[in-house]
Amino acid sequence: MLRLFKVAGAIVALGAASVFAALPASAQLTPDEVGAVMEDQGYDVEYTTMGDDGAPAISSYTGDLKFLITFEACDENGDECELIVFRCGFAMDEDDQPTLEDLNVWNNENWGKATQDDVNDPWIVLEVNTVGGLSEDNVVDTLMWWENLTADFAAFIGYEP
Repeated sequence: MLRLFKVAGAIVALGAASVFAALPASAQLTPDEVGAVMEDQGYDVEYTTMGDDGAPAISSYTGDLKFLITFEACDENGDECELIVFRCGFAMDEDDQPTLEDLNVWNNENWGKATQDDVNDPWIVLEVNTVGGLSEDNVVDTLMWWENLTADFAAFIGYEP
């Protein structure tokens, strides 16, 4: 009986190994490829750079909200980046700005990181780890999450464009 379980276990292990071997490895998408996926999804894309090192970035809109995607921890060519960061800031009158306590409520109950800039305007940030690759499907799904996240955050802080 024990031998039967060992044989069955070996067959299951071999079957699982062949399934994993059949799955394609995710590709490491470049900023240009991410932008192309965005354009395919109907986004207007403006390629730009950030910082003294000229790190690649993409500027776009979701609804009326302008956002920026920065590509960080990249190789010397600005490709094979290990982190993609989505950012959206909300310029608000001082009396309308959420407090740090409000932003902490968001951070405790929601996805995405709420922060403030140096004039206390709120920002929403989403960091995407790309180590090991990022597929086109993942970029499309992340964009969907980002659209929902920015709309939810705008409503949470009472932002009206």
